[in-house]
Amino acid sequence: MSRYHHSSHVPALLEAAQHWRNLCLIEDGSLFGGESLWTQELLAELNQAFIQNPLEGNNSYLDKLRQQLAEASPQAARLMAELHWVLLLFPHNINPSTKRSLIQELWLLGKEPLDSDHPLLSDSILSGAAHSGTAYNTHRWRELTFLIHIAEAIKALPKAQRQQHLADPWGFSEWLASVPREGYRQFRHMLRWMLFPDEFERICTSLDKYALLEHFEKIPLKRLRKMSDVEIDRLLLALRQRLENESGEPVDFYDSPWLEQWRPSPGTWLMAWNPKHWPWKSYQDDRLKIASGENVTLPWRTASTQPREGDTFYLVRVGQEPRGLIARGNIASAPYEDDHYNAERAANGETARFVDITLTDLRDPGVDAYISMADLQAGTTDGQNWSPQGSGIEIKSPSAKLIGKLWETLPPVKVSTAKATSSKQQAIQMARPVNTIFYGPPGTGKTYHLQKHLMPRYESEAKKAPTGEWLEEQLANTAWWEAIALALADLGGKATVNDLLIHPYFKAKARVQGRPNSPNLRATCWGALQIHTVLESSTVKYAEEKRQPPLIFDKQPGGHWVLTGDWEEAGEGLREKLAQLRQGPASDDARIKRHLTVTFHQSYSYEDFVEGIRPQTTEDGGISYEVRDGLFKAFCQRASQDPHQRYALFIDEINRGNISRIFGELITLIETDKRAWWDEEGMLVEGIELVLPYSGNRFGVPKNLDIYATMNTADRSIALMDAALRRRFHFQELMPEPRRIPGSQGDGYIPDGEGGLLNLRALLESINLRLRYLLHRDQTFGHAYFTEVKDLEALRRVMVYDIIPMLAEYFYDDWRQIRRVLADEGADVEQQLITVEILDPTRLFPGNGDSLLERPNYRVKLPGEISADAIRKIYESLEAEA
Repeated sequence: MSRYHHSSHVPALLEAAQHWRNLCLIEDGSLFGGESLWTQELLAELNQAFIQNPLEGNNSYLDKLRQQLAEASPQAARLMAELHWVLLLFPHNINPSTKRSLIQELWLLGKEPLDSDHPLLSDSILSGAAHSGTAYNTHRWRELTFLIHIAEAIKALPKAQRQQHLADPWGFSEWLASVPREGYRQFRHMLRWMLFPDEFERICTSLDKYALLEHFEKIPLKRLRKMSDVEIDRLLLALRQRLENESGEPVDFYDSPWLEQWRPSPGTWLMAWNPKHWPWKSYQDDRLKIASGENVTLPWRTASTQPREGDTFYLVRVGQEPRGLIARGNIASAPYEDDHYNAERAANGETARFVDITLTDLRDPGVDAYISMADLQAGTTDGQNWSPQGSGIEIKSPSAKLIGKLWETLPPVKVSTAKATSSKQQAIQMARPVNTIFYGPPGTGKTYHLQKHLMPRYESEAKKAPTGEWLEEQLANTAWWEAIALALADLGGKATVNDLLIHPYFKAKARVQGRPNSPNLRATCWGALQIHTVLESSTVKYAEEKRQPPLIFDKQPGGHWVLTGDWEEAGEGLREKLAQLRQGPASDDARIKRHLTVTFHQSYSYEDFVEGIRPQTTEDGGISYEVRDGLFKAFCQRASQDPHQRYALFIDEINRGNISRIFGELITLIETDKRAWWDEEGMLVEGIELVLPYSGNRFGVPKNLDIYATMNTADRSIALMDAALRRRFHFQELMPEPRRIPGSQGDGYIPDGEGGLLNLRALLESINLRLRYLLHRDQTFGHAYFTEVKDLEALRRVMVYDIIPMLAEYFYDDWRQIRRVLADEGADVEQQLITVEILDPTRLFPGNGDSLLERPNYRVKLPGEISADAIRKIYESLEAEA
């Protein structure tokens, strides 16, 4: 029977599982209390709070549960604790104290403490039965969803049918297979064993069950994968009975001598590289990638058909000095046939056997520490061949253990920080790009964090920057006609288009727009000149009705353009700008900013962000249509031309835009591992490019561009965030932090004008606690609302003009709820911020108001009418209740 365990007999666990079956599945009771918790109604409540309310982000599992249960009943929270007791009963790779702590934390959300000495929380019960693997913890929320569905399904049955299912192991197993689940949930295996340990194995993964039957019963894996759970479990029961009859002893498949038979330890293989036979062209690039934290996977020649996915390999350099072990990693595929690695032999139709290997450590024996051939020959005594004729021989167990220990003593590979020798190495050494979204309620300092902590990282002193970079910064926000006027003025007020095209101001403007080599720059220059040509010009035939002020240009015979017309008046500011450009950075505070900020909104489009078709003036005065770069595309092109600097895009209110519409194919290009880099000739050396639909040009997002965004979680007018974008960004939550409110003295207090003090921190915390209960943690207030408040007058204005209007938005003008948040209900009129009087219809509509209902009339007091006590009672009422 599968009750047997080689290190313990798990009787306490199984007895506890039977107690849960009888008390909670057949009946509706509770494991830790005398109430009815395992009911259809409470399970439905948890379905709504947990399954129908998934949370993204980087908060802990427990923090997410707290958020999801914030509006649930105390009974539902206590049921969630008991569900976790069941969910964590089987795994022995989770410490009993960890299980106990989580269950107690969840039970406490139900407004009651749970004694750690409760019999069902003892170590003997919570020690577990077998290893559940990392995936069970990683996907615990999926397993919990499955458990809730199981409980809902069994509670939907009449009690007599429940009893019947829970008394029949094979009938229960058939029924369990009918419960909807996402993926291959491990809990289905655990549950069968915990309820029926005499019929089902103490195994929680199909892979182990397949391996047992594949080894002992010689059933092909392909056939096993087509079988149902019931068929697999019946075969395992028959196998157990046979082996126990043959051995005369109980069998534990996870103990000797059985474990070694069906799950042999991973092999260790020796792969060989002879530089004379195969030039490893990407060797240094691969070494640099691995030293930078990336893995590299390559096809490698193997003579053996035995290497298996997950086995370890070492790579030995042979044929020429220095010889020895230079790399380690894992086998990433089963052996396969492919074209021969020698191009001539491949052309003749020859093939070779390969495996894919993933290198996790690669060393240059001329620079890095490695295991030399002398070390290998001196340290091994089992006759292991370290200079094989072919690649892919098994390393004997004693030698494998020895070199494993030797490898761990090697110092890490040190990568030189000197200038990279190639564009490829430059791209590899470049820091991994950042994609981060800061999210949280309003007023938590999301934009402040961008401005004060992140933007300065992408700035430098103008005086220390190259002249061209400073010019780009100065001309970034100028229109084309302004940049051209500045260049023309710098040339003495007279120049040809060719002169303008090569002027530093024009070239800097083109660079800042990411268009230094665009073939349309000449047309851009002509268009700007003609649109702003004076009406009386005899040389420019551009339609007068299409010209736009200021009219400051004219063309002389011979092709020279001059400044005229409104230049004296309209060009006053530009002449000051020209003087500044000629002088250079005059202030020590002048900064070069390598960042761009955009704000998304409902009408923001792909054409604004990436590229779109726009009308363009031709040289002969006609209109043509050209593809115009959007802000992001131009900024990417600017960043790609400055590889030694990091650039940043800041997106405010990212969730207010239509993500799919704005990003388009960029949803793939912004992934950190898809970022592109190019060599000096513009050839892609890393990452990917895609063809843009309007221009037909290839485009990639450069690796030296970081993307940051903010998201206000209280905004109800927006659609849910695009799931594809969620997977591509790291989410960092910023929540209200009352301790950041300084008050007037740095301790969060301000004078109340009557000799007393008002506690701003307690005020914010009290309002937010009530909002968490009535609404959601995302609809709270950030500390920023109160950080500038230094006196009572400022606090009154914040309450009337900021807090109360936002509460009206949160509650859809439900003023009764707003008064609850402010503790106005039950308070004296003098201590209310929002007063209410009843509108009597008989008085309002004399003679015909008898049939109408009375209605409340709410009024928000003016700031000057609000007393200090009216604000103080918001938090003191909460303290009194506590």
